[in-house]
Amino acid sequence: MRISIPGLGGRLRRARNETGLSQEKVAERIGVSWMTVHRWERSQRAVPDHLLDRVCELYNKPLRWFLTLEEGDLDQESGGPSGRVSEAPSRYGRKPVVVGSDAAGRVYQRIADAPADYLPMIEKVVDDILDGLESTRR
Repeated sequence: MRISIPGLGGRLRRARNETGLSQEKVAERIGVSWMTVHRWERSQRAVPDHLLDRVCELYNKPLRWFLTLEEGDLDQESGGPSGRVSEAPSRYGRKPVVVGSDAAGRVYQRIADAPADYLPMIEKVVDDILDGLESTRR
């Protein structure tokens, strides 16, 4: 399975920068080309789940860190070939975001448009889903 969610590229880049590794060193350690790492960080290519596991180990970060977004993560996205900018208006004044697919865009927009008092419940549901996905991969 390939993973492509809004903000993942920025998270990958930030984690790599925190470790002080170059794209070339990361590529060498996980067995891909430096261009692949470059494309992941620009959200131009989805990351295979087995390689994301290696990246987690290399950067000493849990999978959840890469799959949980914060507001600043989306500002770094470029909206390259694999992404598109959601044009749907937000009822709560949030910015348009780059999304990797129509389904991801719809889910993200619905979450972005949710009233603030719903966010703890949504976060709990997403955490449960991520826990379930993580346990099936073991």
